Amino acid sequence: MEDVRVFPLTCAVQNYAWGKFGLESTVARLVVGDDPLAVIEDNKPYAELWMGAHPKGDAQIKDNRIAQTTLGQWIAHYPACLGSKVKDAFQGQLPFLFKVLSVNTALSIQAHPNK
Repeated sequence: MEDVRVFPLTCAVQNYAWGKFGLESTVARLVVGDDPLAVIEDNKPYAELWMGAHPKGDAQIKDNRIAQTTLGQWIAHYPACLGSKVKDAFQGQLPFLFKVLSVNTALSIQAHPNK
């Protein structure tokens, strides 16, 4: 069995107009919980926190034992970390993007099924 590694992540923030503002946003509070020195702007919406390997918001691996890298880069270098079934079924890509939403206005429900 391969050595299993779990890393803490610094997740990507999306500042969509429909998000809650400043520290009213759960997303902003999660960012500060991860990094107490993070600057949160009162007049800026913090809508989504992305935990995954999306090209528009790749999570950063926080581990001082390795060079700075993103989750997507790590998976590309070590596709076996996905497990053989997931690696084979999804061509070495992480098959999901986990999000935390902090919503200030009503949104439609969205689903993004495989093509």
